[in-house]
Amino acid sequence: MTGLFSVYAFDETWNVSKILYYGLLALNHRGQASSGMYICGNETKMLEGGGDVERSYNVEKLLEIEGWYGAGWVTTPIVEGRNIVYKHQGDVEYLVVSCSPIVDIEDKIMEGVISAFKDVDDGSEILNELSEKVKRPLTLIAVSSSEEVLIYRDPSGLKPMQIGAYGFDLAVASSESCAIECVGADLRADIDPGSCVKVCKYSVERSKSKKIGYVCALEYIYYSRLDSTIDNISVYRFRRELARRAADRYKLKDYDIVVGIPETGTIYALEYARVTGLEYYIGFVQTGRRVRSALVEDILERMIGVQLKMSPIRSVLAGKNVLLIDDSILKGVTLRSIVQYLRNRVGTCKTSVLIMSPPIVRKCPFYMEIPDESELICANVPRRELAEVLNVDEIYFTELEDVYETFKIFNIDEDRVCTYCMGGRSPW
Repeated sequence: MTGLFSVYAFDETWNVSKILYYGLLALNHRGQASSGMYICGNETKMLEGGGDVERSYNVEKLLEIEGWYGAGWVTTPIVEGRNIVYKHQGDVEYLVVSCSPIVDIEDKIMEGVISAFKDVDDGSEILNELSEKVKRPLTLIAVSSSEEVLIYRDPSGLKPMQIGAYGFDLAVASSESCAIECVGADLRADIDPGSCVKVCKYSVERSKSKKIGYVCALEYIYYSRLDSTIDNISVYRFRRELARRAADRYKLKDYDIVVGIPETGTIYALEYARVTGLEYYIGFVQTGRRVRSALVEDILERMIGVQLKMSPIRSVLAGKNVLLIDDSILKGVTLRSIVQYLRNRVGTCKTSVLIMSPPIVRKCPFYMEIPDESELICANVPRRELAEVLNVDEIYFTELEDVYETFKIFNIDEDRVCTYCMGGRSPW
């Protein structure tokens, strides 16, 4: 998974380095392996850092780097370092950063990008054909030393890309609207699948090429930030609607309290409790910086991340029948650790889990951070045996039908929803 962000100031007196930093800070949940910035003005400057944006850059020193346009990115291990092309073409310097690996198709990517800088319609067609040929979401941002920025969203539509503005002073592009709004800009539109937007000093050009596009179910269930709006769908509202469907399907009454596993599970737990009439309690407290354990490969770091973000409140949980609610389950390591801790050290009684996604049974071919099938617990353990393996009394899952019905509320037909990782359909 990758988060992309770009800023273009129409006046050279602006310095966008700090804006890029805050944009990446808002997107850090999309990638915690590495990050980088490419800042352009009278000269170009490339900065590369670790996955934790806040720790990787000195904000005050960033102000010393003068530039009025540029791009930034955060990535996860599956994409890290393979999604960037940096080339000279004559006197022009180009940087291209994509949501998917592009190192094996650099020349084709550059052909499409350079063509799009000259003519957005021609460039869109080249990039669309390439994306469909390699079956890869090639959503990207390209920056040229000729004072131009290009934003492209691939025809599958699986990787979100949006554009906003700060009055008439700045054009901002981002993988999620939360970053646009965090820097004080206004969200203007989602970039249509299969189309380009070119920004230069005197104009903003859009290509005519448009595709219908898919939506990734996990973007809305887990990956995107709660305050984001993607393809005109509020992530917050989507999750509330999905929780309501879970409450209709599972009318569970044998529990004293409902607790969301931080932090994505919280909104689901709140809404589930509201609909069912069960009591919702905050059961965990976060310590230190946010660590997304699902995006961590190292087992020790994953366990530390779990303990940091989920220190249990004993007075809430001890002696209770607890229904835990989480967004998804991949390897099961995090969930099993939480349940064992609650049973053995906190003293919960009946302890069950409601998972808000259908079982994840396949690796994503479109570069979402999902492990191989051999590591996915739901792909290797029969559903009837999962509760025993995870040491829970019961485990419940949202069904694919519920996911599709929730998207229909937002006028997205089920044939446009990618659920490949859940055993459903895909765009290719």
